[in-house]
Amino acid sequence: MVTDGQVRMLMRRMNREQTLEAAAAKAGMTDKTARKYRRLGKLPSQCRVVHDWKTREDVFAEDWPWAEELLRDNPGLEAKTLFAALQREWPAGAIARPGSPQRAGGP
Repeated sequence: MVTDGQVRMLMRRMNREQTLEAAAAKAGMTDKTARKYRRLGKLPSQCRVVHDWKTREDVFAEDWPWAEELLRDNPGLEAKTLFAALQREWPAGAIARPGSPQRAGGP
């Protein structure tokens, strides 16, 4: 992955070097990548697409109200403590609640 700093260096070096290939090599990228950023005229951080969709089902969706209640009662609760409480409440070997996804290690 190319950083903004590498592309800035490429742009500076393109003015000094004989070829794009030499500037790309000194900036630590391939010629093809250098041509891409020269054509775009943007930094890598300006080209990223924001991914706002979920790729998986939220396995804790049904447990979240329970977790929120614990966090309201104990605002300083750490994530690992909350996770341990979740594991105690619903052990991995236990049968999943009706309508919830099967827990890891379940039957």
